[in-house]
Amino acid sequence: MWYPGHISKAKRKIKEYLKAVDTIMIILDARAPLATTAFEENIFSHKDVLFVLNKADLSNETYNNLWVKEISKTNPVITFSKKESVEKIKKFIKTYSKEKLKETRILIAGVPNVGKSSIINKISGRKLAKTGMAPGITRGLQWINLGKVKLLDTPGILYSKLFNKDVTAKLLLIGSIPVESVDKYDIITRAYEIFSNELNIKETFEEFIENFGKKRGYLAKGGLVDFERAKNNFFKAVAEGKFGRMTFDKEVQLWMQR
Repeated sequence: MWYPGHISKAKRKIKEYLKAVDTIMIILDARAPLATTAFEENIFSHKDVLFVLNKADLSNETYNNLWVKEISKTNPVITFSKKESVEKIKKFIKTYSKEKLKETRILIAGVPNVGKSSIINKISGRKLAKTGMAPGITRGLQWINLGKVKLLDTPGILYSKLFNKDVTAKLLLIGSIPVESVDKYDIITRAYEIFSNELNIKETFEEFIENFGKKRGYLAKGGLVDFERAKNNFFKAVAEGKFGRMTFDKEVQLWMQR
């Protein structure tokens, strides 16, 4: 399973930097709030923790509301998307983050590809952090100076071993794990099963990918579908929200048990 060395190194660095920050802002993917807490949250104990349900324009609005209601029982939380005004998230930070010596220091954390760097760039109004659809764009820790507010951008972090098949499958669907690195076929087919249940698709995974590849012209020699290319591009399209709004984590009641 994919677990680059820079993530392990980043975890050690994050622990070192914790003394320098007062607030942790964890970015979740609104399509999978539980799956995107697949890291050691206990490293942030004794700190104020805020949650942002990002990419809320790609998830089911009804479930967005349910998740906000549940998470807000224990922590401040908002939904956010690239279509919304940055003032929403600035107000959220100002309301719930601590100020020490007339300065607010916030560590931004989350699993790969939930949009941490995009949020930082939106807050700053400048392209200060690298962004991209591929997980693992941010490689090291970096301070973003916004005057009285300082943000610590961090690489995506994950458990070193993901034992839960459903969690891994959902992380694959939202692009937090690159499909090329998933060597267990049962995880890939489980991810497709979760996706197909959302859209009530009856085709098997193999049938769907064959048809997907034909429609998009992903053909190899002899006119056969390039299955690997079609599969990889299918999961990329799902992660980008090309199939419409959907939520993969619906077990709202499990938030308190995570």
